[in-house]
Amino acid sequence: MSDFFAVQHAMMPMDHVGYVHNRLDRDTEHRTEDSLSDMMVQTGSRFFLMHGDNVLLSQRGERWNALVCERRAKELGGEMDKIILLGTDPGERNAPRLALPLSDEAAAELEAGDEYELWSLRAVGIKGVLPPDQVGALAQARSLLHWHENHQFCAKCGQKTEIRLAGARRDCPSCEAMHFPRTDPVVIMLAIHKDENGIERCLLGHHTRFEAPMYSTLAGFMEQGETIEAAVRREIFEEAGIEIKAVRYAGSQPWPFPASLMLGCYAEATSSEIFLDETELTDACWFTREEVREMLTRDMDSELPHVPHGFSIASWLIQGWVDGK
Repeated sequence: MSDFFAVQHAMMPMDHVGYVHNRLDRDTEHRTEDSLSDMMVQTGSRFFLMHGDNVLLSQRGERWNALVCERRAKELGGEMDKIILLGTDPGERNAPRLALPLSDEAAAELEAGDEYELWSLRAVGIKGVLPPDQVGALAQARSLLHWHENHQFCAKCGQKTEIRLAGARRDCPSCEAMHFPRTDPVVIMLAIHKDENGIERCLLGHHTRFEAPMYSTLAGFMEQGETIEAAVRREIFEEAGIEIKAVRYAGSQPWPFPASLMLGCYAEATSSEIFLDETELTDACWFTREEVREMLTRDMDSELPHVPHGFSIASWLIQGWVDGK
């Protein structure tokens, strides 16, 4: 058995993992049809303005800000009929936090100006320009707004649906069907193998979507009626032909592109010969801890093999294994 699996390791802190910190109280079960209007009139209510995967930011000195009042949201071109309630902020006297999309025209106009900038959620998370709890709230906002934008018609009868419960649901006035936002579970895992000489290595792959020589963990969507453990074993075998025995869940990360939950795991490999699925990976290799430590020191734009940095749960899993002994 791999030494890493023989010892129960303490969970690592997730301080630097993006989107995992969201302190908002959603209180969805107590919402009524008046919740949105009640929250909007409160003095401390503030809004995130989104455009696709981007959020509108302003800068004062070295500080970036993503929250605006209702009046400013209207002036900037927010689509006020698409407001959703995210929750209340216990760190700001339970002030309501809401989100709404910017129209395409407004977004283009703001990008051309000097006062505001549209930042991708990836850049916001990687560069840490906002407090971690706000980055988590933005992930929530992005996923919910995307769901509303792409589920405007009833899946049962095809009629136009309406926002209900301040964005927590969509209802069909025709057939009375109720539709709820969904989250898609994805397993993301680091396979570990111990050879006959007692040396442990981890499996990292170069995905077909990567342009740089970055090697990362394997991942894939869970299927219906599938356990986390079964999904981990299936995905690793499908992509790399590796047999897996033990699976250990480690932690999770919301991933708002558009609405996934990354379920981070470690997997104990019982085989080491790689049979590559070239539709998913261009390469996959086993790396020792020393090799991965060296890869961790390289920048993301390095022309040498490197691994993801601290923003992603992939990096968190890799770092956890490197530090696990």
